[in-house]
Amino acid sequence: MTDAVSKDKKGSRLTKKFNRVLFFLYLAIVLVSIPGTYFVTQQQIQEQANRELSLLVDMIRSVRNVVREETRPHFLPKGEFFPAVVSSTVMAKTVASKFAVLRPEYYIRIVSDNPLNQENMPDAAEAGILNRFRQPDRPDKIVESGTLRNQTYLISAAPATAKEGCLVCHGTAASAPTQITAKYGGDSGFGYGVGDVVGASVVGVPMANLNELVLTRSLIIVGILTLLFAFIFAFINTLVKRSIITPILSISEAAKSVSRGKLNESISMDRDDEIGELAYSFELMRRSLVAIVKKMRAAK
Repeated sequence: MTDAVSKDKKGSRLTKKFNRVLFFLYLAIVLVSIPGTYFVTQQQIQEQANRELSLLVDMIRSVRNVVREETRPHFLPKGEFFPAVVSSTVMAKTVASKFAVLRPEYYIRIVSDNPLNQENMPDAAEAGILNRFRQPDRPDKIVESGTLRNQTYLISAAPATAKEGCLVCHGTAASAPTQITAKYGGDSGFGYGVGDVVGASVVGVPMANLNELVLTRSLIIVGILTLLFAFIFAFINTLVKRSIITPILSISEAAKSVSRGKLNESISMDRDDEIGELAYSFELMRRSLVAIVKKMRAAK
């Protein structure tokens, strides 16, 4: 009974060493995978937001170009005035409002601090963007992460500069179409000069909550690693016990038997590896001891 307990203790010590190594390997992989997951997730979110942002910006630009190049030159010379087809700002805002009904998570605003429609007045964040386009070293466009109306977006903003065609509606209140002054009055939206930065297009793609997404992905990865290492633990424990611990303990017991004078118990292991070599060497030693004992007895 004592020998059996001793064998189990010896076997368990070796198994614990293997398990300890595997556990620290598991822990190291988990600790490396979490920051790795954060970095990869951050890159993926940024790339996805950039793609979506590019599509939205191109859509707004295309809408404005349709008005400037197609509908305005067709209708204005005929004296036909309908804001949605002669004003690129009105058309862009109309399309943006329809789009917002379908996809409310995206942010599209055409803002001006001197608008005809007071709904286009910028808030503090939008005014800050507009002012940057009026600085001497103004950028051609702004692409950055920022907060708009308490939500984080990847933002793309471009300045709106007054062109000759814009002065038809925005030159003076007296020269503006009566439909304009009748609808919006004559106090705001006029006095534009060619080349002036009169507004900005602000487009935003919502940035996914990075921390929540990383936490979710990390938990999935840790779960997969845990299952994988649990299988490896079980497999290696079985393999180590069957291939290493049990044969070594058998050789150890045989050695103890020899030490107690039991020389007739042979050791035979059909293995072509180091443990097989050890068993073979021990068997040679046992046979040598048997021969020596026989000679000593014969000499008496």
